[in-house]
Amino acid sequence: MELQLKNIGMIKEANVKLDGLTVIAGENDTGKSTVGKVFYVLVKGMKLFVSEWKEKNAENLSTSLLAVYFLLFKKTKLENNASMLFKDKEDELVELKGQDYTSDKDHTHGVSFCKKTKIEDIVFLETPLVWSFTDFFRDIAQVESQMNIKLDYPYLMKDLTFKLHIKNASNGLDIRDKVIPLMGGEFKKDEVGRYYFDKNGQRIELVNTATGIKYFGIFQVLSQNNYLNKDTVLVLDEPEVHLHPKWQLKMAELIVDLVKNGIKILVNSHSPYMIEALQRYGELSEINADFYLAEDAYIKKENDSNSETLAKIFEKLSEPFDVFEEMESERFQNG
Repeated sequence: MELQLKNIGMIKEANVKLDGLTVIAGENDTGKSTVGKVFYVLVKGMKLFVSEWKEKNAENLSTSLLAVYFLLFKKTKLENNASMLFKDKEDELVELKGQDYTSDKDHTHGVSFCKKTKIEDIVFLETPLVWSFTDFFRDIAQVESQMNIKLDYPYLMKDLTFKLHIKNASNGLDIRDKVIPLMGGEFKKDEVGRYYFDKNGQRIELVNTATGIKYFGIFQVLSQNNYLNKDTVLVLDEPEVHLHPKWQLKMAELIVDLVKNGIKILVNSHSPYMIEALQRYGELSEINADFYLAEDAYIKKENDSNSETLAKIFEKLSEPFDVFEEMESERFQNG
């Protein structure tokens, strides 16, 4: 599977494979998250198209899919004005291209998604703070149903909240025996459907639960709800943000284990700990992994080599340590 981007958001060009573990490394504001969100939009757009527009005649297919993509791009806060074209549904080959109709007519914007795929769904995990909004989204869903209306709120968070509450009909990978001992407890629902953290039989409200535990808790619940399966892609946007370096290694080990069991995962990261852990655990497990550097509006692999790319990634992300060395050198010079 391959995702090619040109002139989308801050990205001038990206060519990213997703055939196991894909890691995009780089500093903040380099377009790492954009790749995951575009991929999310493509998968969700196809799913909505198949489920809601498959009965329409051929003349309306492109228009319908185009409307879906623009709606999802808006809901995922992706700033772009690209038009898109849907082609070749029977062969499951999607090619989306477009132009900027508001400024430079010769400046092409677009997305192409190449090779056959049977991806059914995608999970975008941006923040464990989603637990703080689960009750809100559940209440909103009830209001929408009762009043037959649709309210506008963050689609990514709404979709993840849905998956935390609604079981998937497909079978999924059960990783609870790995995650629960790591957390020292498990996430449970009470009689009214509200989640809490159970630690040795003691109920701990989520507001009092550590953020790192909440992150692992998402994996536990996604697992028991059957959303960790070979037909679903998992996108993790900077998972290290809420994790101590020691837990980053545990998370990397869990990610590699999921990939080893056939789940495709895209990780965006700026943590040297996380990236090196993914590299080392990946090599030990002999999984298919691809590493990319996001820099200067391009997301690319150096000479199609993981080792060369990783060397450049660590060089880039170690720059703060160079500052410390300079400070130490100045301290010695000044006595």
